Formats: sequence, C-alpha cells, structure tokens
Amino acid sequence: MRRFILILLFLLLLSGCMQSKNIDEYAYVLNVGVERGTTMPYLVTVLISVPGGTEDTKVENTVVSAEARSFSEAYETLNAAYPSRLSFARASLLAIGEDLAKDGAQTAFLDFAFGKPDLWQNLRVVAVKPPVRDVFEGWISDADPSLRKIKTAVGDLSDESGMTADTGFGAYTEAIGDKRFDAMLAYAGANEYRLNPDIVGGETYPYTGGSLLVESTLKTSTAGSAVFDGDRMVGVLDGRHTMETLMVTDAFRKGEMHFTLPDGSTMRAALYRMRAPRIRLKNGEATVELRLEADVLEPKTLPMERNALKAYLETQLETELAAVLKALQRVNCDAMGFGRFRAKQFRSAADWEACDWKAEYRTLRVSFSVTLMLSHGMKGA
Repeated sequence: MRRFILILLFLLLLSGCMQSKNIDEYAYVLNVGVERGTTMPYLVTVLISVPGGTEDTKVENTVVSAEARSFSEAYETLNAAYPSRLSFARASLLAIGEDLAKDGAQTAFLDFAFGKPDLWQNLRVVAVKPPVRDVFEGWISDADPSLRKIKTAVGDLSDESGMTADTGFGAYTEAIGDKRFDAMLAYAGANEYRLNPDIVGGETYPYTGGSLLVESTLKTSTAGSAVFDGDRMVGVLDGRHTMETLMVTDAFRKGEMHFTLPDGSTMRAALYRMRAPRIRLKNGEATVELRLEADVLEPKTLPMERNALKAYLETQLETELAAVLKALQRVNCDAMGFGRFRAKQFRSAADWEACDWKAEYRTLRVSFSVTLMLSHGMKGA
C-alpha cells in the first residue's frame, strides 16, 4: 500500500512538471508608458526584456506599442502581437506622456489599469516628452543590456544629485487624491527633442527637463521634474529649481550648484542637508528655515572672504527659493507641501475637506531663512 502511494505521488509530481511553463516562454515588461493615441484614447507602450537561457546569453530588449480604449484592451492586444506571454511581474517604471498629463486624462486609465494584481504599486513614476517609444528606445544600450541603470536611475539621480524627484506610484496617487501636497515627477525625454522651458524663468540650469548636452550610448536623459496641480501637469522645473523645492520637502540629501559671484566669476559648491527643514504656518504666513553644509570646491580661487561669501550665498538661495515658490503658486502647484502643515490645524477631516486650501495657498506669504556652514578650507575667520 505504501509503495502504491509513493508511485501515485511520483506520477502526480511528474504530471505537474510536464504541465509547467518554461521560463523562456515569458517576456518581462520592465517599463509601461501611456500617452494620447491617434485613433483611440490611449497609446500604450511597453519596454520588454527577454532573458536568455543562460547567464552568458545576451538579454534582448524591445519596445512594442498598441492603441486601445483601456489598459485591458492594450494588454490583450500586446499579448496577441508578441510571440511570448507578457509578464508585468518585473515592471519597475511607469511613464506618463506629457500630452495626457496636461489634461489630467491619464487618471481614468491608471485607475483601471492598476486594479490588476500583476502591476506593482511601488512603480517609480516619471513624466515624459512624447513619443514614449523614442524615450524607451533611447534607454536601450548594448552597454547595459539588462537595463539595470534605468531601473535605478531615477532614485540614484535624486539621492546623488538632487536634480530630479523620486516618486512612487503610491505617493503619486496620494497627491492626486489628497490636497495636502502636489506631485513632482522626474522628467525624461529623448535628447534630440527640445523640451519645455522652466516655469521659474531667468537663468536656467544646463539640465532642463530631459535635455542633456551630452552624446552617449543612451539617447534619453532624465533630469528636472514635472510639477502637477492635482492630476494635471502644469509645468517643468529644471534641475536647480528641483533641488531647491526638494530642500523644503526634506527629500534633498546632496547636490552641486554653481553660483555667480558679485565680480562676475563663478564658483561651485556641493550642498548637503544638515537637518530637516523647520516650517511654521499661521494666519496666511509661513516661515521655512533650512540648514545646509556648503563644501566649496576650489576655495583658493575665490575673491571673497568667508563671512562675506556665506552671507552672499545664503541671500542668493533665499531669493531663488522665493522665486520658485512664486512660480509654483502661479500654476497652483503646492509641490513644497505647505498643505501638510495647514491640514494639521484642523480638528477633523471634514473641516479640512471644507477648507479651500488652494485659494489660501495662492496668496500664502512665505519667508525663507537659509543657514550655510562653509567647509573645505575657506579663508577668513
């Protein structure tokens, strides 16, 4: 009897193995993009990675698009057109086309698409300059066949340079449904396209949106940020102004800035967060206190002594922060998150919901106070 049971179990296991799918039958979607379609509401584009049979086999990456009225239609169309079964289990990036985002038209698509269990809620979200296909194909490089850099580039850029926002899908949808703050998304585009100007104006950082002044194996760049009023994209901040906004939200860790000095010369400084910002809001006025370390690069060439330079840089940063806030208020975007502090002043969620915070925000008066600790062998007392 025991032998019979063992044989039966062996046959059941063998049957299961015979019916299992080979891993090569699957192709893995790494990036999902949505933009406005030509004949249907949406054009859905996916970047697909097909793993080789062994570690030595080269990974193949390809980009496929389908127009559809919903994600479900796009999903079935893409699967029908592609020889392997598509799996979204490894998807790590969602790209929203600027054309949809400016009208908030992506929200209906995302509400339906992300009800599917095989789409992760911890996707990084970026805004892109259409066409999405050009952006995805620009990320494919023989130097990085597994797309490891693209999977981590947004987070790495935010942590290492502060020039772009690092926003997950959960935080993005929270910003749409909760008026305490508005979303900032990393902004990407193919290098050959001219992208939107920065909403602050004036002298702009060399890295505006995705437009990088480089030639490389990657034809797509990511820098700066797209800013939103609810679910509508209302403008672009360049890398420098993104850094300054992230300083207020406490998402900034470090980054490098160039400064023009009174005599017309320039200097570079690596900036580091020293502590969390202190923000107070009351009676239509707010104060923001920032404390940063400025590691001055090439200090021996500077024409100013330590205390004068410290005061000059602090004033310049305070002036720029005020200009960024004014630009954000003009497009009704609370990317700095002052609504979080206003919401704490209400005793109930109902009272907060009844508040017209955005009307208050547009006239909010904010004073910025920046304290720098200079380092790296500065001269002077």
